[in-house]
Amino acid sequence: MSEDKQLKQKLEIEHSDKDIVDKNILGAMVLDTIRESYPGIQQFFTTLKLLEVNEKEAIFVVSDLMTAEWINNHYMHILEKVFHEESEEHISTKKILVKAQEESPIKETKIRRSKVKLKEGPIAVNIGILNGRQTFSTFVKGASNTLAAIAAERVAEKPGQTYNPLFIYGRTGLGKTHLLNAVGNTVLQHNESARICSLSAEHFTNKVISSIRSGKQTELRDTFRFNCDVLLIDDIQFLAGKEGTQQEFFHTFNNLYDTNKQIILTSDKPPHQLSGIQERLIGRFEWGFAVEVLPPDLEHRVAILQTKAKNLGVTLDENILFIIAENSGGSVRELEGFFNNVVGQSTMLGVPIDKKLVMDVSSRLMTNSAPDQITVDLIQKEVASFYGTTVQDLCSKKRTKGVVRPRQVAIYLSRMFTDNSLLDIGRQFGGRDHSTVLHSIATIENLLAKNPSQENPIRILQSKMRKIAGGKLVD
Repeated sequence: MSEDKQLKQKLEIEHSDKDIVDKNILGAMVLDTIRESYPGIQQFFTTLKLLEVNEKEAIFVVSDLMTAEWINNHYMHILEKVFHEESEEHISTKKILVKAQEESPIKETKIRRSKVKLKEGPIAVNIGILNGRQTFSTFVKGASNTLAAIAAERVAEKPGQTYNPLFIYGRTGLGKTHLLNAVGNTVLQHNESARICSLSAEHFTNKVISSIRSGKQTELRDTFRFNCDVLLIDDIQFLAGKEGTQQEFFHTFNNLYDTNKQIILTSDKPPHQLSGIQERLIGRFEWGFAVEVLPPDLEHRVAILQTKAKNLGVTLDENILFIIAENSGGSVRELEGFFNNVVGQSTMLGVPIDKKLVMDVSSRLMTNSAPDQITVDLIQKEVASFYGTTVQDLCSKKRTKGVVRPRQVAIYLSRMFTDNSLLDIGRQFGGRDHSTVLHSIATIENLLAKNPSQENPIRILQSKMRKIAGGKLVD
């Protein structure tokens, strides 16, 4: 029994005359019940507090306008149900209100039509690269990510004016990077001259180190502090333990914040759980709005699959989509990987996508030892042998045509067939940064889209990797 439930029982004994319960205790009980009974939506109620309660109304407050709006429009029926269940023996309140602590009016955000048409491939920006395919229109919303998506949309509409910084956190493979790219793409659609700085924390660290070695610290500072309108940093937890880089980022953050430039950060943990990060930085991360992206529930996974199937021109029965969703992993990346595996098996074997095929693929994925069989080292050796080059060349800084394309292919296959993060893959290819890895993946994806033939050298290598993996495919 939770502490709040115990308090409720104690209160019932002490107030035999049915007096109104203490608002703090009642508010805590409501929040506790929502957490226990509705875990899928608890992220919307984390800051919920009972401000006032009487015979006429109960007034709740949350930290910001967007959350208040979302509860009022989508989850008020749940809040009313839980409130009346917890308070029925003490008070018969008729009306429940949810307000924000800030008093500015709630306005619906509408993303303007694009003024600039972005290409689908990698987009070079002031610093780094954006993935042109990752937009708000291709991001499938569900209960697990809607709050983060709406916050990102509002930031993209008015950079530097709302939720600054925006801190998006959650486990790997849930769409945080997609939202970063979506913001950058939308800002460019509104203003093609906007200066976007999009990079990983590792990339930022490498730039700091490089500037120190070359004596160009002033140039680096000018670039980030005075030539950046929107700063997008992926995997900020990578700064842990890097005191010098943290100091540089601290001053960069301050300068951008003070000049109303937008800052968006992603992490695997909320700010207060980050270890090895200076307290002054954590405090600044909490200045704006921190929002969690959770693993998608079953219905959300089905919606993602429907979108992916539509984009691929694949028609599937809804029952099959549910079977795939039920047998896939918890992340969006695992879900898409499983789906790609099913579609790939269907194409290669010339069989329909039915329950038997899905379960066969699921069985292989559950029982094979692919993570131990397929490694980045193995992929590097296979690609080097196929193209007549060496692993040393793949990991070198050589930019010749005979090395660049095999390197891009090896990076692409490493992403497909291993569970390694982008950062880990980059490290195993000569210490390349996050944006370089993304660029390589996007380049090969574009090549495959233009030439889907099974005789394509990349397809041949894919097929060979699948045979080694026993059908395992991680996308």
